[in-house]
Amino acid sequence: MWKNTQKQRSPVGSKAIMASPLIDSSSATIRNECAILEKEGFLEKEHASSGRIPSTRGYRYYVDNLMDEKNIDDIKDRIEALFVDRNMSINDILDQTGQILSEMTNLTTVVVGPNFKEEMLKKIELLPISATQAVVVFVLTNGHVENKLFNIDDNSSINDLQISIELFNSRLENTKITDITAKFDVIQPVLEQQVKHYEYILKQFANAVTSIVKPSYLTHGLQYMLQNAEYNNPERIKQIIRFIETISLFDYFKKQQDNPNEDLVSIQIGNETGFKNDDMALLTTTYKVDDMQEGGIALVGPKRLEYDKLYEVLEWLANRIR
Repeated sequence: MWKNTQKQRSPVGSKAIMASPLIDSSSATIRNECAILEKEGFLEKEHASSGRIPSTRGYRYYVDNLMDEKNIDDIKDRIEALFVDRNMSINDILDQTGQILSEMTNLTTVVVGPNFKEEMLKKIELLPISATQAVVVFVLTNGHVENKLFNIDDNSSINDLQISIELFNSRLENTKITDITAKFDVIQPVLEQQVKHYEYILKQFANAVTSIVKPSYLTHGLQYMLQNAEYNNPERIKQIIRFIETISLFDYFKKQQDNPNEDLVSIQIGNETGFKNDDMALLTTTYKVDDMQEGGIALVGPKRLEYDKLYEVLEWLANRIR
C-alpha cells in the first residue's frame, strides 16, 4: 500500500551517495560533481557544513526530465471502487477521492467540484430496488445524471414515491437547480392531497437537490501537511493554512487551458507557486463532467515529493472522470 512514503528531507553527503549500489564513483568525484551542481543551482546547503539537498531548480529539472512511470494500482483500485458505485454522485465521489488521496499520499488535497448551479432539471426517473429502497435519477438539461438512494419508511411506499416524482416532473421541468427547493412550497399542498405522509418524501427530495449544489470547495488532510519538518513553527503553520484557504486554484487551472501544449497535470515547485515559502509544491489538474462542467484537484505539500507517482495519479484521475 502506498502510504507514509514521504521521507523527511535530510541533507545528503558524498559518503551516503557513494553507498548507493547505483553509484560507482569515488568520494572525491562525487564531491566535485555536487559542487558543480550546487554552483549551477541544482543543489543547495542548509548551512555551510551540511550535506546537500535539491533546490527548487533541481526538483524542476527532475520533474521535466527524469520522472519515470510508477505503479499506482493500489490507489487506483480504491478510487475506481467509488466510480462503480451507482448510488454516489460525482460530488460524493470527488469528496471521497480527496480523502483517499490525502490518506495515501500524506498530503493536503483540495477538490473543486463541478458547478451545476446554473443547470436546469430535465426529468426525474425512479428505479425501484426493493420495497424499502429505490434509486431516484436526476437528469439535467446538460445531460449530466445524478443518482440518489431513497429509503422508504414504514408510512410510505414505492407508489407514493412514484406519484411524487410524476408531480415533480410536471411542475419542475426546466427549473434551475438552485430554484427547485423554493418551488417545493408551491408543490407541497398538491403533494399533500395525493400522498398521505408527504413530508418524509419531500425532505428526501430537498436533501437530494441540496447535495447536487452543495459547496464545491473541499479540503482534506491538512493535518498531514503540518506533520512535515518544514512547517514546524507557529508562524509557518499560519502561512500554510492561509495559502490553502486563499489560493485560487483556477488561476493555475486557467494556465493549463491557455496553453494547449501544457501537460494534463501542472506542477509548481517552491517559489513557482507564487507563495513566499520556497518549501512548498503544488500539483494541479482539471477535469470535466460530461465534457461541460469543469472542476479541479490539487495536491499541496513540501517540495520533497514523489512527483512521479503523484503525477501519474492525477493524470489517471483526470482522464477517469472525463
